Amino acid sequence: MSANSSMVDPDGLMEFSVVFTDRSLNHMSAAFRKVMTDISGLLKGVYNADAAVIVPGGGTYAMEAVARQFATDRKALVIRNGWFSYRWTQIFDAGDIPEEQIVLK
Repeated sequence: MSANSSMVDPDGLMEFSVVFTDRSLNHMSAAFRKVMTDISGLLKGVYNADAAVIVPGGGTYAMEAVARQFATDRKALVIRNGWFSYRWTQIFDAGDIPEEQIVLK
């Protein structure tokens, strides 16, 4: 895999992950910080707010955030409708999140 593409993130760090490519911005680079600052400013303007919080993360991060927000110490229903439905069970079990977990197949 090639090093960072100078056109995408010239000030970023070299990335050798099999997941990320030279098309992604390193989250510690100046370019990424500028993008996040721009998005934050846009959100504050659109919603007429003093502050905005943006938490970058992948799909599992989003699923865990939802699980912790809505299922902590409650009953949770997991509907088996595909591969990622098993991820809910993994997240619930790893975090000991819901009071009870019901799986519907």
